[in-house]
Parts: sequence; C-alpha cells; structure tokens
Amino acid sequence: MDKERLISSFCDFVKIPSESPNDQEFIKYMENLLKKEGANTILDAFGNLLARFEAKNSSSKEPILFCCHADTVRPGVGIQPVVEKEFIRSKDETILGADDKAGIAEVVEMLRSAKKHPPIEFLIVRCEEISPGGAENLDYKLIKSKMGYVIDMDTPDEIVIGGPTYYVFHIIYKGKSAHAGMCPEKGISAIQVATTAISRLKLGRIDLESTSNVGVIKGGQNMNSIPEDLEIYAECRSLDNKKAEKIAEEMTNIFKKAAEEFGAHVSIERTTSLEAYQIASDSKVVQIAVNAMLKNGIKPDIKSIAGGTDATHLNHYGIQTAALGIGARQMHSTDEYAVIEEMVATTKIITTIVEDLA
Repeated sequence: MDKERLISSFCDFVKIPSESPNDQEFIKYMENLLKKEGANTILDAFGNLLARFEAKNSSSKEPILFCCHADTVRPGVGIQPVVEKEFIRSKDETILGADDKAGIAEVVEMLRSAKKHPPIEFLIVRCEEISPGGAENLDYKLIKSKMGYVIDMDTPDEIVIGGPTYYVFHIIYKGKSAHAGMCPEKGISAIQVATTAISRLKLGRIDLESTSNVGVIKGGQNMNSIPEDLEIYAECRSLDNKKAEKIAEEMTNIFKKAAEEFGAHVSIERTTSLEAYQIASDSKVVQIAVNAMLKNGIKPDIKSIAGGTDATHLNHYGIQTAALGIGARQMHSTDEYAVIEEMVATTKIITTIVEDLA
C-alpha cells in the first residue's frame, strides 16, 4: 500500500462538504473516482452509491461487501486538514470528517493496492448521521454479497458483532396558558408536567446492556406566562431487545401518567430506529477479520456496542456484517483527529481480508 496516497486521498475527501443530508456532491465525486478505478456504479432511488469491482487474480465468484457512509455531522463545511507527524486534524473550528471518510479512503487504497481479491461491492450510503438514513432506504436487491464489513468504528483492533435496539421518543405536552402573576392557578404548566415525568425516569446507564436519555427540551414563550406547550426528544436503547421494549414501555407510561395528574394533553411518537442484532464470534466473517488482524500484529477486540452502525440494517437484511475501526478519535466534535498509523493498519487489515478471500 501507499501511505502518502492514502493520506492524500483522505485529505481530498474531507475538503468536499457533505453535512447530512447534503452529501450528494461527495457521492457524485466518489462515483466518478470509482469509475476511474474500474468500477461499475449504480445509484439507487435514495442516492446510495454501489460500486462493483470484478475479481482480480482470483477465480472466486463470491463477492464481499465493504460499506462506509458519505455524510458528516456539523460543522463540516470548509474543512482544512492539517497533516502532522502522527495525526491529521482540522485547521479551524470544524470537524475533520474522518467519520467516515477515513474509512472510504482506506477502502479506496485497498482497492488500489491489493494484489488479488474476489469480486468486491463497495457501498457508500447517504445520511447515516440522521434517520431515516441511507442503509434504511437502501435497495437491498442490488446487493449480491452475503457477508461484509462496515468500516466505521474507532480503532483498527475493533470487531463489532452486535448492536442495540434503539427507541426514539418525540413527546409534546399541551397545558394551558395563564398569567404567571395574576392567575397562575388557571394555568397548566407544560414545563411542570414534563419535569415531573423526567424526574421519574431512569436515566443514564440502567444496566450493562441498557441506557436512556432525555436529549432535548423545548418549551415556554414568556417568563411571566404559564407555559402551555413543550416538546421533548428522548431515547432508550439496549443490546437486549426485550429489555429495550420494557424500558420504552415504562418511559411511555411515565410520560402519560404525568399528563393525567396535571390534566394536560400529551402526544407521544415512539419509533424504532434500530433493532438489536448479534452475530456469532466464531462466524466466518468474524474469523476472517481476526486472522487478518493477527497477520498484521494486532490483537482483535471482539465486542458488542450500544451505538448504531449501518451493520445493524445489513445484518437484518441477511448480509452478515461486522464493523471495523477506521483509526480516528473524538468523532462528532471539533477535536476530531485521525491517527495516521492506525489508518495504515486498517488498510492493511482489509487488504489482507480480500487477499485471503481471493
């Protein structure tokens, strides 16, 4: 592999803005680049990009999938990457965009440097950072692979084999407005209703597999008015699907009961953003990654995580998929940085994977 080419490609990629959902320009850039690398490309109705590469120095007919996402979080416009001795950072007050353009650069370098490989499908999805995203809207009939790897975790030793069920709540409380000084008893405070409910929730880490959180509260108009309207965005998640369902039901009941106590109206929208999955640690897709890491002097860290990746959706659609690291830290913040030698390590790992499969 070519380390300098890897760094150069990554820096080129992050300079192209792709704040979710505005990632079409970068998708088009990658489509043109991958065509030049010899791919046949397809865009599905949602705008996800699938690039197919024929086998190289291999008689294998079974394709392998690699998946990354095109979009970034904000602030991601005007990124200026700065290459230091060991790290790559952004120059100004922006994210770097290593999540997930480091993964894309690593797959591109693997495609360029692998001496042999089976047929490869390279999927770059849109809008992973928001929901519903590209993997949820993907035309899965286009995918021929039966197993694959999402390149979107932190460190190159990670092999993620499980993820959570994830519920998202949008709660709207409707109370009754009144003058806060003249006749507060005529009002119903939506803020008081909401804070009563929130005080009864189990928040943070509930057990080793489960968490819940209230992330956004918006309400009130004037300091001297009883607030009539308030909305809440909350979540819960668990690696155990039944636990997640139980926690979500408990939260729903708490939000409802508080409204009843105060005589307020409540609207609760609860959606399932992710559904828990688990693949066996001795499955083929995991053991291939384990062997590739060991060949490159890296001790594998096989685990399940409470965060979501596109591997969740791929697994539920029958594509056995593990998630691997990209070599980045502090993602989703302006302190984000990429670790150059870890990017190199990931590239070597996935190159070993495809060469072994050849």
